[in-house]
Amino acid sequence: MLLRSLAATLVLILASAARPAIGQDAFDPRFASPDLPDPNAYRSASGRPGPAYWQQRADYQIRATLDPAVGTLTGEQTITYANRSPDTLAFVWIQLDQNLFAPGSQGAQTFPTEGRVGGGGFEGGIEIRRVASGGSDLPHRIRDTQMRVELRQPLAPGGSVAIEVDWSFRVPENGADRMGRDGELFLLAQWYPRMAVYDDLGGWSTMPYLGQGEFYLEYGDFDVALTVPATYLVGATGTLQNPGEVLTAGQRAALDRARGGGAVVPIVTAAELADPASFRPATQGTLTWRFRAENVRDFAWGAGPRLVWDATAWEGTEIHALYRPEATAWAEAAEMTRHSLAFYSDYLMPYPYPAATAIEGPVYGMEYPMVVFVAPESLREDLFDVLDHEWAHMWFPMIVGSDERRHAWMDEGIDTFMNLLSKQAFFPESEPVLENVAQYAAAVRAYREQPIGSLPDEFAPESPALGIGAYVKPAVMLTALRELAGHELFDAALASYARTWAWRHPSPADFFRHVEDAVGMELGWFWHNWIYTTQTHDLAILGVDQSQAGATWQATVTIDQRGRLLMPAVVTATTGTATHTVTIPVEAFHGTDRATATLTLPARADRIVVNEGPVWGDINPQNNVWTR
Repeated sequence: MLLRSLAATLVLILASAARPAIGQDAFDPRFASPDLPDPNAYRSASGRPGPAYWQQRADYQIRATLDPAVGTLTGEQTITYANRSPDTLAFVWIQLDQNLFAPGSQGAQTFPTEGRVGGGGFEGGIEIRRVASGGSDLPHRIRDTQMRVELRQPLAPGGSVAIEVDWSFRVPENGADRMGRDGELFLLAQWYPRMAVYDDLGGWSTMPYLGQGEFYLEYGDFDVALTVPATYLVGATGTLQNPGEVLTAGQRAALDRARGGGAVVPIVTAAELADPASFRPATQGTLTWRFRAENVRDFAWGAGPRLVWDATAWEGTEIHALYRPEATAWAEAAEMTRHSLAFYSDYLMPYPYPAATAIEGPVYGMEYPMVVFVAPESLREDLFDVLDHEWAHMWFPMIVGSDERRHAWMDEGIDTFMNLLSKQAFFPESEPVLENVAQYAAAVRAYREQPIGSLPDEFAPESPALGIGAYVKPAVMLTALRELAGHELFDAALASYARTWAWRHPSPADFFRHVEDAVGMELGWFWHNWIYTTQTHDLAILGVDQSQAGATWQATVTIDQRGRLLMPAVVTATTGTATHTVTIPVEAFHGTDRATATLTLPARADRIVVNEGPVWGDINPQNNVWTR
């Protein structure tokens, strides 16, 4: 925060400068606001759920068997779907995400086969063997990654239906960098048929899974039984229900010690992996691991025979790290996880789940409730960056269930912003905000930018566009908003948003309204420019005139808005060791690019700066400073 001198008399003079002004009644497109839906009984004008807000629920009972020899996963499940909407439903939609990997899928036609999220080049796809309810088959039609199921009787408001689905698929090696396998190690996600969301915003959400965009899901409870070879260890969403059947007595005792917190406890060491009999209760046949998770929107798991297992705890949450012995940097993964859970719990709201499991494998970085998949990484800082980002996702979108299929910035961007604060705490010598803004500024000069508000699948594939538009630029935006609103008010607003929309489905309008209500600012111009345009922010000092008037000096500073993304101009003058600050509000630039600020100072200024530091997101900070 900038210090203000009590001795200084600050006089702000706002004037149009050399460029012609638009009349005050004329429209200045830089002050446009997003076209938001009107508040209603479901979503209020304050950005909170309305009195009639409703949300569907889907509970799952799943039994699945992994056959590593042929790389297949076979399962049967029952979905209990509760209709809490005011509408009667004659049919439901179910997501079949594994069809991304079927020959000729829409995703394979959209993104390069050899690319990171490409779905082609693999003879995969899910086989639906049975869809039924109450013992009777249900008519169904499959369209790419969506399946429409006709109900035997319309599902009235307040009713529920149990839908049984039997299925199987071959596990792809590169599952769009979100799941997959590497030899005997399997990371399983998007692995079971999942209910599509039905909400008040658009009815059924039936956008196909193309690989680059992520997911939108309902909340519910999961009871899952996973049958794997006896030599395998399993990490999964939820808590293990039958440790006596799948763990040795020594491992159970070690886990009890780990639950006490403190030092990380080895559950399975690298040395033990050479002899399965030393760390498995059986070495022949299969064992079934049973997990339960409550009030989550998804379930993911990983399994393999050569996994080191470390454990610790934080505030009653079990923390697990499963990794192959050659991933040596992962020895600190459990401790890094503990930092992330503690930091985001303090910043937003307490981590609500009983477990947090990080699994190393052939996925760069992906998040699921209570589980993250992260690549080996060789450098300590790189491992922290990815782990910390994925753990931030436990709040956005695992707890705050925004629609990732349409609004990637609402989780990726908010998380990237929070990562900057978390990394500064873990690596005090780092400068993550400066690095983030520098990355953004370099990218917008080198590549074609796309608006933050673009659909994830509309970002140019295999280019920096998604990384900048969904991750980096939203973090720059929120950092600037935090400076604009004040750290205390903004931090409280973001925490309030997380608590208010926990286990619900907020829209961008809900976020905008909630933040504006909490910080007490009208920010339509801010959202419009940052999210729905590709304008950039570039303030410059055009000139400084200083003159002495008795015992004081006057400094008249001319500011130019060289970027079309407007921001207030915080002008700070330094005299000796004191600083003197005045802010030109954004409204002063309506119809003009220039304004002046006059500061009355106790001495001649040695240095004057506008919007100092990277926190304002200025892409050209070199023209922000004047020195005498």
